[in-house]
Amino acid sequence: MTRVAIVGGGASGFAAAITVARAGKAFQVTIYERLQKPLKKILATGNGRCNLSNVELSPTDYFGDTDFAENALTRFSPQSNIEFFESLGLLTKTEEMGRVYPLSGQAASVREALLSEAARLGVRILTDCEITEIQPRNGGFLLNGQYVCDKLILCAGGSAAPKHGTDGGAFRLLDNLHIPIKTPAPALTALTCAHFPKSLKGVRQTCFVRLFYENSEVYAIQGEVQFTDYGLSGIPIMQLSRLVSTNPKARFTIQLDCLPQISETDLCRFLETEAKRDGTKSAGTLLLGILPQALGNALLLRRRIPKDTPCEAVSARDFGALAKEIKGCVFSVSGVRGFDFAQVTAGGADCAAFSAQSMRAKQYPNLYVCGETLNVDGGCGGYNLQWAWSSGRAAGEAVVKEQSAC
Repeated sequence: MTRVAIVGGGASGFAAAITVARAGKAFQVTIYERLQKPLKKILATGNGRCNLSNVELSPTDYFGDTDFAENALTRFSPQSNIEFFESLGLLTKTEEMGRVYPLSGQAASVREALLSEAARLGVRILTDCEITEIQPRNGGFLLNGQYVCDKLILCAGGSAAPKHGTDGGAFRLLDNLHIPIKTPAPALTALTCAHFPKSLKGVRQTCFVRLFYENSEVYAIQGEVQFTDYGLSGIPIMQLSRLVSTNPKARFTIQLDCLPQISETDLCRFLETEAKRDGTKSAGTLLLGILPQALGNALLLRRRIPKDTPCEAVSARDFGALAKEIKGCVFSVSGVRGFDFAQVTAGGADCAAFSAQSMRAKQYPNLYVCGETLNVDGGCGGYNLQWAWSSGRAAGEAVVKEQSAC
């Protein structure tokens, strides 16, 4: 019997475990999970709905070692993974922008489907069991000086969201095995901004967002921006955060068009027309018709126009400057929120040390690495879970095929 140890009871770990265990009783599969309960991070994904995959994705949607990722993402495509979940008794639905969710709308359904199948197949799950030491031994491995395995699949995640079980432990294990690591950095996280007005905390506004490095635009996206007491958050901000976190010495600025649905010319005309219609109306009240109050007041302050100023006292030049501010409000980016607040890790194990077909380490023929531990990450929208399923299934399949060939 081939003893297969899986370090990490997350998405990729369960995908690998189920794939191996389905090959039959020739394999004894054990998952080692450092937390009290496995698959904890699954419950937090997609705002508790679990965005499983994205039917519109392609390998070009990923960052890091994207050429390496293409093989697994193509063989275990979104449709393949939808069928994988159907084989677990879990149906899915596809919503806007290609995002795939469980039909129940609950992340707990995904967790229970994986746990139920693992139990049916006889997969052993050891919780409260953090693997801190891996020693090559007789072609296999000795874990923590007591657990012996013939094949080892390491999928203990990255450094993001340590409260969900991923604190960079996988990188420490690989570093001890002399496998190179590309510096991990937080991704899909919020931005911190210098001198950010705390009065904006809680505001949400659909904006067209531009990120600039010096004077060059490096990213542009539209979506709902969330204003916080430290800076900016929301999906469009998280999507571009990787550029900031992986270039910590670069100086970035971010520009928000707070009313992307109207041109600057039309906006200026609206402001002037409304001011003439009722000159006694305050500038703050004028902006209430187009912007959240806190945002409007903050933008007025940036143009040094007191919110209580009667519109008749605001010059056409000031209205032009205000329109320009609304359409292009600029903040200086000071950094990103750290791993405690990040959804995923950029960087990780250098994929040049592994086979793209099998996820197997070139240096250790019975070591496989998959999921977020590898230097592959994607944006919001199901991309990272898709990589977890695909790479985990690729590793599991390779274990079965390579052992069967012996």
